[in-house]
Amino acid sequence: MQYTDEFLTQVYRDLLSVRLFEEKQVEIYALGKVPGHIHSGIGEEANYAGVLATRKEGDYFKISHRPVGAGLILGMPLETMFAELMGRVGGNALGLGGVLHMVSRAHGMVGFSGTLGCDTAVADGAALSIQMAGTDNVSYVFYGDGTSNRGPIHEAMNLAAIWKLPVLFVCNNNQYAISTPASFGSPVPNPGADRAAGYGMPSRVADGTDALSVYEAAKELVDGIRAGNGPAVLECKCYRMRGHFEGDQQKYRDAAVTEQWKEKDCVARMEKYLQDNGVLTAEQIQTIRAEIGAKMDAAVAAAELSPEPTPDDLYRNLYAD
Repeated sequence: MQYTDEFLTQVYRDLLSVRLFEEKQVEIYALGKVPGHIHSGIGEEANYAGVLATRKEGDYFKISHRPVGAGLILGMPLETMFAELMGRVGGNALGLGGVLHMVSRAHGMVGFSGTLGCDTAVADGAALSIQMAGTDNVSYVFYGDGTSNRGPIHEAMNLAAIWKLPVLFVCNNNQYAISTPASFGSPVPNPGADRAAGYGMPSRVADGTDALSVYEAAKELVDGIRAGNGPAVLECKCYRMRGHFEGDQQKYRDAAVTEQWKEKDCVARMEKYLQDNGVLTAEQIQTIRAEIGAKMDAAVAAAELSPEPTPDDLYRNLYAD
């Protein structure tokens, strides 16, 4: 597939933005600035950068908790995201939801639940509204290999297939459901893609360490969905580089295997591709890194100036105005 330099640079900026957000999230958590747990998505950024490169105005997005920084690709303000992460009223949920409740209706984000997979059918509802409006938009829903075993996922797939809803189901197969290897939790090698046939859906498996591989597979499926052919499933094979949560000792997996996956790091692969193909120089890459890094620092500083919620804030936003 032929790409313009502008397209490749934008995919790289999206990929790098999510990576640097995830790294900053780990950093401020270690400094005690984030209440509760976080779930690092380092190693999974290419799934979002590739898939979301197929989006257009009017689409809906049901992202997951890993990597939560994917909201940046959709245009969610950095300051808002860090404020929510840090439990400040400047966040999208007044700091009351935290890392598991990043949402922005203005950017098509329909929210997600801390109980993974239980509300997958919300993506079907968004798709039904698209179908009723008669547009060629798509409802994207992301979930993990562990979540793929849950009943609500299959109910949502079944309903989407029956009604031919414009849904792209994206399985981020990062190899582990908390501490359970995907091979222990699923009877098929591809817990996302292999199950699509049961619902009459097309599917593809992409290399989740390569943003362009993900984009090409996603584009093929999304083009079919926009043409009115109904839902599809994309599975992205990647690796969760850090623990299920920060502090997870990861005794359930082989450190040598993790090191092998690190050699296929999606950001490093994209940077090498851009340099090998004359799209960006090493100096330009460092400039982009510095620019995005400075924005991260400024957003954290701004979030820290936002006040913490008060007990009275618990009663806000319970009902629509």
